[in-house]
Amino acid sequence: MTAGQLILVGAPAAGKTTVGRLVAERAGLPFTDTDELLSEHLGMSLPEAWASLPEPELVTREVEVCQAAMARPGVIALGSRSPAEPRIRALLAGRRVLWLRVSSTQLTRRLGMASLGMETLAAVRARMDALLGQREPWYEEVATLRLDTDRLDVGAVADRVEQAWEGSA
Repeated sequence: MTAGQLILVGAPAAGKTTVGRLVAERAGLPFTDTDELLSEHLGMSLPEAWASLPEPELVTREVEVCQAAMARPGVIALGSRSPAEPRIRALLAGRRVLWLRVSSTQLTRRLGMASLGMETLAAVRARMDALLGQREPWYEEVATLRLDTDRLDVGAVADRVEQAWEGSA
């Protein structure tokens, strides 16, 4: 286990980047967001990349970016789909990995979707439930720590992440 490293996993909008930056800043450690690195590496946004590049090529690049990020100390926010890739799950073995758990209801609130109207919001939440159902087994597999974030603000999540990190050393 890398003592000076914490890896955050979770759904889109779970708080990996926001909380990760705050925790890293408080700890005086570097912060890395693998989605940001991948986007820079590809020279395009990730939605554009998923629409433009063959999936095997994109996944290979994602694995390379994650491997490079995990070679350094600090707080690392993995892209929400990264643990879907078996090669990335293998890279996470033996590392301190914290899963920021969040419900679909909270995700849609965080993404500002409450004003979409009831029918649209229900459809979005159903899609988020399906996404969470698909990804949660991967998050469960790689996580050494778990934190439910639904009723917490960013500062409280960061506080609990720090406590969990310290308690797992």
